[in-house]
Amino acid sequence: MARIDRLLRKAIRSRFLITLVDEDAFVGVVVDADHEHLVLADAAHIDAEGKPVPAETQLWIPRSQVKYMQEIRP
Repeated sequence: MARIDRLLRKAIRSRFLITLVDEDAFVGVVVDADHEHLVLADAAHIDAEGKPVPAETQLWIPRSQVKYMQEIRP
């Protein structure tokens, strides 16, 4: 992947709740990022009832679709 900005470099290996512009939400560990995508591992989609639905693989999320990210700290 291409070079990432300073803020995303700090986010690598951290768990985030990511809300998209269409209000879909995902939770997972950011394992890679570039100027176009975020890659989440150990990821899940948050359904309409607020329950996580685990993904079977890593998720690639277009950064242009990210509304905001919230870090989940233990």
